[in-house]
Amino acid sequence: MIRLDKVVKKYKVDDKDLLALNYIDLTLEESCFVAIVGVSGCGKSTLLNVIAGYDDIDYGHYYFNNKSVKKFSKEEKLNLIKSIGVVFQDFNLLDYLTVKENILLASRYMNSRKDLLKVANKLDILDILNKYPSQLSGGQKQRVAIARCLITNKKIILADEPTGSLDVENSMKIMEIFKKLNAEGISIVIVTHDEDIASRCKKIIRMENGRVVN
Repeated sequence: MIRLDKVVKKYKVDDKDLLALNYIDLTLEESCFVAIVGVSGCGKSTLLNVIAGYDDIDYGHYYFNNKSVKKFSKEEKLNLIKSIGVVFQDFNLLDYLTVKENILLASRYMNSRKDLLKVANKLDILDILNKYPSQLSGGQKQRVAIARCLITNKKIILADEPTGSLDVENSMKIMEIFKKLNAEGISIVIVTHDEDIASRCKKIIRMENGRVVN
């Protein structure tokens, strides 16, 4: 489904090139459950941004469904971005909207309101749909963030340190949710520095200094 071939990504910092991804070779199969592990600054989040379609690459090829993203039209690139859900450590919820409104905001052009109760039930958030983010625990906020991906039928979910701001109990609950979603055929890719979280995935990819080292 996703393949990176000798991918290089650079950023300009004080007029100097910072090499964030250094000739990355990586394949993510359909229905994978993968942890990308490494210390802060090793390139994990940059890799996630490239896979999500947020960042363009400077060298190499990114293949999505066997076609190079470099050859994508604007519409194809937009469809790539729409097909991948991203879950962030800080949740990215809008404080002035209720849980229900935050979830439906992602699907307002997709006529999927009828799916709200189904998704909320799956993630055990039916009883908080009318609450605001300020009234929720960290674990509840993260489940709402995951719900935004499910309401639009994402087949790939990228999670950037999804348990980084949660306690152990809520972290395990979130990982159990990801495990169940993966069993339903959804591809899950988690960026983490937590070895215990990584060990609960089916595969671990380790990064150092912008390279995959295993």
